[in-house]
Amino acid sequence: MKFGIITHYDVHNHGAILQLNALKEFLSGKGIEAQALQFDKNYDFMGVELKAKYNISLKSIGIYTRYLWNEGPAKTLFNYRKRNILNEFKRTHRLIGPYYSKAGQMDATVIGSDEVFALHTGPTPCLFGHACPGRNVFAYAGSFGPTTFEEIEKRNCIPFVKSGLENMTGISVRDQNSFSIVSRLLRQDPVLVCDPVLLYGYEKERASFKNKKIDLPPYLLVYAYDNRMNDKEEIAAIRKYANDNGLKIVSVGFYHAWCDQNINIDPIELLNYFACASAIVTDTFHGVIMSILNHGNFAVILRDNKNKLFHLLSEYKLTDRIVPDLSGLTSILSKGIDYNQVDGILQERRSVSASYLDSMIQLCR
Repeated sequence: MKFGIITHYDVHNHGAILQLNALKEFLSGKGIEAQALQFDKNYDFMGVELKAKYNISLKSIGIYTRYLWNEGPAKTLFNYRKRNILNEFKRTHRLIGPYYSKAGQMDATVIGSDEVFALHTGPTPCLFGHACPGRNVFAYAGSFGPTTFEEIEKRNCIPFVKSGLENMTGISVRDQNSFSIVSRLLRQDPVLVCDPVLLYGYEKERASFKNKKIDLPPYLLVYAYDNRMNDKEEIAAIRKYANDNGLKIVSVGFYHAWCDQNINIDPIELLNYFACASAIVTDTFHGVIMSILNHGNFAVILRDNKNKLFHLLSEYKLTDRIVPDLSGLTSILSKGIDYNQVDGILQERRSVSASYLDSMIQLCR
């Protein structure tokens, strides 16, 4: 069988690519050929200038010129290399298929995972299942991200969102905010599942790293978007912990000038850097997921992603890893994590998630 996947395939984010590859690999294990389908994202809610940033054309030149001027050549070069590494990963793993309207015969289209239901950029029809190819369209681990029910109302998008969800064969989500929105719109509960990275687990890939040492002294890993975790107080707290514990500060996947080292790496190799870190500080959803998979010693700073991130931490009984204030960083990283309990919860979540996908696959046979 052939499945198309509608997700954020064109972002230069390791977590987004890891979840796409994980879903593809899980489906492959079920005998299904799957690839992400291309589409044009709607940016109507972001304004003309930001829209030009994402739809590259002559209008984008000014934006990227300002980026180079403001951010400097080191960060610009890092992100240029990162783009090439991630594009090569997508190519070699055959992650990207045709444009969705030209995909031809598909047995199903899977919407998700990631923030496919978020409306902060604009309303993109295929992200809600509209006009997608295949006899069946269903969602796996979809998320509204920062979008709330009130924002959907404010944007006058309830009919648009509701009609797409109503026509899906099945709906599963990965966080409580998304669960509540779907329940409120459809008067029925979706299935709560885990992110594809947790479902697939990358066990085979991670096992191959056991004899592959990272040529670095003991280090604290920072995993945060390059426009975040640059606050002076946050930097000071992280540096203090690293200095007190004899650790280098390494940022992997994103550029932070204040770190001792910035490393460009492909998404699967990134998992090994999480596995080998003495400590991890992150503020991202997939930063927590990679920490969980590798039984990492991590601390989390909550930001505007708290809808999905707090749910993830609550689900695995890890809310004590949240940094309430920066003075508590050392205390959190000094505490152990009961990974026997975490792994037990993970196995339960995997069972529910695999059962949901199996039921969707069965409908397509």
